[in-house]
Amino acid sequence: MHIEKIESGPEKTRLRSEVSFIMSVLLSFLSAGITSMIVGKIIFTNPSVASTPQFIEYIGKLLAFLLFVLAAIIYLYVKGLLQDEYVTTVE
Repeated sequence: MHIEKIESGPEKTRLRSEVSFIMSVLLSFLSAGITSMIVGKIIFTNPSVASTPQFIEYIGKLLAFLLFVLAAIIYLYVKGLLQDEYVTTVE
């Protein structure tokens, strides 16, 4: 096993790259929090309350917000704003 650097262009060391990395970390924590809220609400809510339109609307809004956060994370990776990373390979 060895570690090699992915060579995909010039190294990104600007402030924009650092801000993108911080944003992706914060968005990842946010998506984990939203996911845990959704799962917790679904598991621990009484069936009579879970079948109401208000509960379904609340879960739908959380799912839409989660989709938006995940799309923002993917955008940061696809746009190429993040620094080049090291990858571990098994030979």
